Amino acid sequence: MKKKVNYIALLILVIIASCQTNEKPKGFDYGKVENNIYKNSFFDFNITLPSDWVVQTKEQNDDLVEMGKDLVAGNDENLKTAIEASEINSAYLLTVFKHKVGTAVKYNPSLMLVAENLKLAPGIKTGGDYLFQTKKFLKQSQVKYNHIDQEFKKVNLDNQEFYKMNLDLNHMDFSIKQSYYSTIKKGFSINAIISYATDEQKDELEKMLNSLKFNK
Repeated sequence: MKKKVNYIALLILVIIASCQTNEKPKGFDYGKVENNIYKNSFFDFNITLPSDWVVQTKEQNDDLVEMGKDLVAGNDENLKTAIEASEINSAYLLTVFKHKVGTAVKYNPSLMLVAENLKLAPGIKTGGDYLFQTKKFLKQSQVKYNHIDQEFKKVNLDNQEFYKMNLDLNHMDFSIKQSYYSTIKKGFSINAIISYATDEQKDELEKMLNSLKFNK
């Protein structure tokens, strides 16, 4: 399996495009990892990470996002423009892989956390609203999905209401699955995207998600 398959995790350039700049609020925090715990003071939550998983630096994350952008947009210049505009309002908080990127494995499962400023999208009130727009964007991309949920399941993570969307696709003759979790907090959508190929990988990622704790 070629290294490129790792970048499927970055197919989350799914935010509502806008050509206007949204300033991030005072005190906005991208978060940090200490002692295998990712903490974010602005959104006031933390999540426990397995000690042997690999957290990406900001520079590594930026490189992955660029590769994911090319994969999503292909040669569609309008779509590339929309993605670039939407990045103004996005904050990539965390990307963590089970293995170092480029390791010779069939598939490298991952978790990604992304926050999206909704100031220019007042109609989005719930994670379900956000996923509805996400689904529309994904259907416009160059990636062909075998399945995207038509309805979104409501789930609670530490009593915070999220909506969940499952999808799957084939890439380079390999079956890949993703689950998107979305909630609204402080005028942002907070999105967790897990990418996996096997039930065992899914279980590991869901265990990580279930460690999510919002301070009351």
